[in-house]
Amino acid sequence: MTRIIKKYLNRKMYDTEASKPITLAGIAALIVRGVDIQVVDNQTGDDLTTLILAQIILEQEKGKSELLSLPMLLREIIKRGRGSLSEIIEKLLAASTESAFLTEEKAREVIQYLVEKKRLGKSEGQRLLKRIFSKVNKRRGVLQSQIETGIRQVLGKMDIVSRAEVQELRKNLQELHCKVDTLANPKTK
Repeated sequence: MTRIIKKYLNRKMYDTEASKPITLAGIAALIVRGVDIQVVDNQTGDDLTTLILAQIILEQEKGKSELLSLPMLLREIIKRGRGSLSEIIEKLLAASTESAFLTEEKAREVIQYLVEKKRLGKSEGQRLLKRIFSKVNKRRGVLQSQIETGIRQVLGKMDIVSRAEVQELRKNLQELHCKVDTLANPKTK
């Protein structure tokens, strides 16, 4: 159920469920806990959720110096317009897989939310999911290859035999055993 936060002309906000005033930090804490919130203007009833969420993000970003800053990202979104929102989302979600794998369930949840909020069309969301998972699978393949290469290098330095080498030795031993049996027990015609 969505928790309603009312915003008044004096810039104060009120949590209707808790029956008490709430700050941007308080709203952020609710979101972190998984609470779905909606901020509405007390006089007009207008939905101010997006505006408040943007304010929370800007507050959290104050004082941080990163290679890609939030203002730069927001300017890029404004420059490209809504048409490329799915492209920007795709890049952000795909980039997040570099530090941790994005689960299919979480990606579907994000896309479904955007479709429900009418930020993306249903078919656009499906195309976006396909592109995201294509890139995720490609990155998984690259990462798996890098891991396997790293393991082989470590095993080589430690002079430890790999599973593939053990399997090859077993195969060779089995072939040798068959040849010895053939020589020891020649078939007579």
